[in-house]
Amino acid sequence: MDRFNSFNIEDYKLLAEFIGIMLGDGHLHKKGEKSYLGDLLSISLNRVDEPEYVEYVKNLIFNLFGIIPAEHPRSDSKSIDLKLYNSDIIDFLISIGLKTGDKVKNQVYVPEWIKKENTWIKCNHIEWISNIKPFVIACLRGLIDTDGSIYVDRFNKIIGIGFKNASLRLVKDFKSMCESLCIRTGKITESPYKSNKSGRIYLAYQVLIRAKSHVKEFLYVIKPMKWEYRKSEVENILNSLGTSVKEALKSKYKRNDSYRKNGASRGS
Repeated sequence: MDRFNSFNIEDYKLLAEFIGIMLGDGHLHKKGEKSYLGDLLSISLNRVDEPEYVEYVKNLIFNLFGIIPAEHPRSDSKSIDLKLYNSDIIDFLISIGLKTGDKVKNQVYVPEWIKKENTWIKCNHIEWISNIKPFVIACLRGLIDTDGSIYVDRFNKIIGIGFKNASLRLVKDFKSMCESLCIRTGKITESPYKSNKSGRIYLAYQVLIRAKSHVKEFLYVIKPMKWEYRKSEVENILNSLGTSVKEALKSKYKRNDSYRKNGASRGS
């Protein structure tokens, strides 16, 4: 498609966020895989609890590809599947790093054009700031808005951020991308979970952000849509515990130059 040849830096920011969404809640299939009769892109979202996000993703798809996805609500759950039956788009997404088929079996990961190792960042600081960091921020937004969580630790009265996925490589990518922005995460842990679709037992991997200053930095830099939708709910929970969002994010540590040196500045 000619549209792909005309992509600029702003388009690729949107595309990096879309890649994060696909890695979290999306699937790609080519004709002939299993019982698929044609090429298919599908994204499963929560239409009941997060209707705003469904609209956000639909608009993102239209802005990127000029196509409005078909909507397929599920009668047995809160989910809705947004679907595209466009071979050009699917082939393009494959060409930039996405994989078709079972994401757990494939142990999917973030494409190399989005992420960079710390050694590369140190040697290519200007390029990191101008060309790569915006992609990291956008991709993290897509990941946290799909397979992430923003929750209240009621015992400690703090806000936590978690990312959980059955691909260890993807969780490692989430962790390393956070750290490239000087956002500290905890150790990766694992636990079994049962797939609602297949009934099979898988291992899920999770990483948390719990330190107040780093939770605040994540929300400030990444600007997840999930936070826009959940902030009032989180505030109500904290109010019931005798505190507030401001107090839950209050830290004795101020944002310092280490954030600036690695390019973790506001927005994308």
